[in-house]
Amino acid sequence: NSARDGAISTIVLRGSTDNLMDDIERAVDDGVNTFKVLTRDKRLVPGGGATEIELAKQITSYGETCPGLEQYAIKKFAEAFEAIPRALAENSGVKANEVISKLYAVHQEGNKNVGLDIEAEVPAVKDMLEAGVLDTYLGKYWAIKLATNAAVTVLRVDQIIMAKPAGGPKPPSGKKDWDEDQND
Repeated sequence: NSARDGAISTIVLRGSTDNLMDDIERAVDDGVNTFKVLTRDKRLVPGGGATEIELAKQITSYGETCPGLEQYAIKKFAEAFEAIPRALAENSGVKANEVISKLYAVHQEGNKNVGLDIEAEVPAVKDMLEAGVLDTYLGKYWAIKLATNAAVTVLRVDQIIMAKPAGGPKPPSGKKDWDEDQND
């Protein structure tokens, strides 16, 4: 629509099944939300786990320079970034450990944009910029920030408050094996 018609558009979707309609609706929502994010910040980062592996590599390098026990926490934080490429690999049906190793090797050579090639039959990697696989910077930024805040919150819990057992009927006593027929 032109600017004088207003800023609202209607998209009519049709499909043969409810599942198909749900998938189409989700895809349209994703597209609209991506557009909204890009109007706030146009920056994009390589997808396919490339950004996460590069962050893990750089954080691990930083951790190695830290003295004492801090380095172990920093290295474990870096290792947590492997979750995204690992999930991508497992969901695409390839061996995650092989892909992670290949990604680290390629990133160690200086290829920062290389991520998981999910279209390959075997564990493979390729340049995500050339493939057009990109993530929004803001989406990645907030995902990392919120996940880190959640982990820090869990780590700050210094005690667990146990709830008092609720009242109610007692479980039946007698037979300990619930698989046996009750009408013996």
